Amino acid sequence: MKVEPVSPAMGVRITGIDLHEAGDGLVSDLRSLLLDHHLLVIAGQALHRPEFQEFGFKWGELMTHPSGMDRDNPYVQLLAYEGRMRGKVFGAWHSDMSWHPTPPQITMLHARTLPPSGGDTGYANQHLAWESLDRAAGDKRRTSRRELPTSEELEGLRANHTGKGFGPDVPDSVHPLVRTHDETRRLALYANPEFTTHIVDMAQTDGKLMLWALWTHAITLEFTYRHAWSTGDLVIWDNRSVMHTAILDYDAPRAMTRVVVKGDVPV
Repeated sequence: MKVEPVSPAMGVRITGIDLHEAGDGLVSDLRSLLLDHHLLVIAGQALHRPEFQEFGFKWGELMTHPSGMDRDNPYVQLLAYEGRMRGKVFGAWHSDMSWHPTPPQITMLHARTLPPSGGDTGYANQHLAWESLDRAAGDKRRTSRRELPTSEELEGLRANHTGKGFGPDVPDSVHPLVRTHDETRRLALYANPEFTTHIVDMAQTDGKLMLWALWTHAITLEFTYRHAWSTGDLVIWDNRSVMHTAILDYDAPRAMTRVVVKGDVPV
């Protein structure tokens, strides 16, 4: 197994392994690398849907999603677009299923069909976003009409997350704006423009301005990695500390499969 960094912000690229042969030892090694680097790019994997689901189960309990699940492999989500995917608003950045009471701890995305160009995915390290917050706030830079809050101002604040875009029965959940990673104990910002609607117990206008300031800070370029996909890439990231966005700049078919590993209640 060869491991190389992909960016200063996060991530390593792993070659020389075949996940068809993944035993408990290899999964343990990969989990350790994930905790250290937050994102793994495992190149050249030809995983069919049953094999992908089986690999996911080696990491823990899997979750279904309210849209696009494979009928024969219910823990594999199908993400397929036929083309003409052009642009999306700022809200594309998100943490998977943050609207769930126990959002996924890990997301795995496998590239099946790719357009000739475009279709990258951006990732943002929210540990770095949190750890740089006071320094950025001290610079008195305005990221919106509101100054960036300090870590002290965020203490105890919670935000509502909604999944109603997937259907009326999908739940809403309230989570802390700053969450503690349940394994490493590091802190990370935890709010995203796709699913976070408002800050609980704060006036709507003040809360929205605070969220926009945090979101703009959260995707500072120095915290990010942009992945250019190759067919067979399997990217695994820590959904507790990494936001991501699909870059919709392509006009040809793109198909991915996704598996998510259940996490704990964010604290």
